[in-house]
Amino acid sequence: MPGFFIKIIPKPVYVTFVFHMLQLLKEIQGFQSKSQGVYPQGIFPSQRCLTTTGIVWEDDNSFFTALIVFTLHRLKKYFSNGEKNIFEDIKHQAQKAFPRYKSKKVEGTYNFWRTEKNAHFPNGNIFSKFNYFALADDADCTALIYITKGYSQDEINHLCEKLIHHSSLPVKISSNTLPQYRNLKLYSTWFGKNIPIEVDICVTANLLYLLSEGNTTLNEYDLDSIKFICSVINNNEHKSQPFRVAPYYPRTSIILYHISRLLTVADNADLLSMKEKLKADIFHELSEKNHPMERVILNTSLIWLGETKNIEEIEMPGDINFPWFIAGMLTSINNPIANRLAPSSLFHLQFYCEAYMKTLYLEYKLERNRLFPAHIL
Repeated sequence: MPGFFIKIIPKPVYVTFVFHMLQLLKEIQGFQSKSQGVYPQGIFPSQRCLTTTGIVWEDDNSFFTALIVFTLHRLKKYFSNGEKNIFEDIKHQAQKAFPRYKSKKVEGTYNFWRTEKNAHFPNGNIFSKFNYFALADDADCTALIYITKGYSQDEINHLCEKLIHHSSLPVKISSNTLPQYRNLKLYSTWFGKNIPIEVDICVTANLLYLLSEGNTTLNEYDLDSIKFICSVINNNEHKSQPFRVAPYYPRTSIILYHISRLLTVADNADLLSMKEKLKADIFHELSEKNHPMERVILNTSLIWLGETKNIEEIEMPGDINFPWFIAGMLTSINNPIANRLAPSSLFHLQFYCEAYMKTLYLEYKLERNRLFPAHIL
């Protein structure tokens, strides 16, 4: 009697992976506002927390929505047709909301908060009542929105002119900036007239990302910005003094993530020469005790830097309550006492966004799958 051959069919890992990624993308989409309630249609909810009191406010801003669309835009090349349709809907809804954050006074810049009257510090009872506390338009939100909406060469040229103009105004550079960088020509975080020029390495990286993507010719501000980034990393100031080099993103892990992401589009030899240094710094960070979301972004950063072996397999963290950036209440004050107190969390507003944390995890999973593809039947 002939024997029987039993074929063991492997588990459809790839199909399972695709299903989970689709479900995660749908979950992210589910956060996006569908009405004109607390959040305008198209905006992703986020929160701000005053660390001194623990008070939390719902925070309607353009920043996290722009970040989510930007991150998904970078991942689009990995999406299935169904996932691309979801992404395009997320992007479309966000783009309808962004005009509410566009400057009403200046062409081509965007604000963190809506530019309607008393829309700053949303859901607060005090600061929103006074125009004095309204924010100037900022380079970070503007760069991210430009990348997500697309732009003409005239628009990018105009933005470059504005960046240079506001970074060369006769106002003092913030005394929070380390002394060795105060004579460099660096871009300011803000488009405001009467506030000190504030330099943040992560904001600088996002601006250079935009300019690299736009294939603009490097000017003296771009070259000094590259010099600033390289010096900070090579001198380990992102580890020893993160608040002084990134007052809005004062975490070493987040700084490493931003610079690693910049290197995926940059072609500058000085920036690219830092890959091995960045990888070593990331491995050191991973050896320390850190937040689960930091492990996610650090592993993603390793992949961007060309690491192909030592990438952790991480499940969705149970704790995604991770502040992505802070607003320091004393960083704009050029005063020795304020400078000493500014790094203290007592004077910080921390900003959170669950949808963005899940987007960062989706980014990690899709990038890791490039190196270790799930089994395809």
